[in-house]
Amino acid sequence: MEPGSQQDAFIEQFLRSQDRIYAYVVTLLPNRDDAEEVFQQTSLALWKKWQEFDATRDFVRWACGMAHLEVCTFLRKHAGRTRVNLNEDVLLEVAEARLQLHDVLEERRKALLECLGRLQRQSRELLERCYAGKDSIKQIAEDLGLRPNALYMTLKRLRRKLFDCISVRIAAEQGQ
Repeated sequence: MEPGSQQDAFIEQFLRSQDRIYAYVVTLLPNRDDAEEVFQQTSLALWKKWQEFDATRDFVRWACGMAHLEVCTFLRKHAGRTRVNLNEDVLLEVAEARLQLHDVLEERRKALLECLGRLQRQSRELLERCYAGKDSIKQIAEDLGLRPNALYMTLKRLRRKLFDCISVRIAAEQGQ
């Protein structure tokens, strides 16, 4: 592969995978500030090593391997400051479990996006508003002229509808 096209492939994969790499880091470092710092370090490390990227392999696994090294470095540097200190064996087990779930989570994420697209615009906007975290359920219910319990029931029905849709999509993809 030519250097330019290899770099283009790296950039495309990196941009598509940032959220998943960040989620991986958050799995290992639940403190958001720490996770953000390590994600930035990981991003820098990936950009520095883009030429080592092999387009025939799983980019997310490669990037998460780099993230794992950055997490270990971070934990060693900040050993006295973190609230929870996991030894490297436990950290490795958690990291491996997260990577094993990568494909399942990605499949479910794609199904969720497709199922959200099938909802009526009003339902989709309601879900987005409720889960954006900007307004309380009480405030949203008040704006809609509903009681909070009625809004909770509406959200419960929408979540069930999404769950069923995702289950059907995944079963169909697996040929069940």
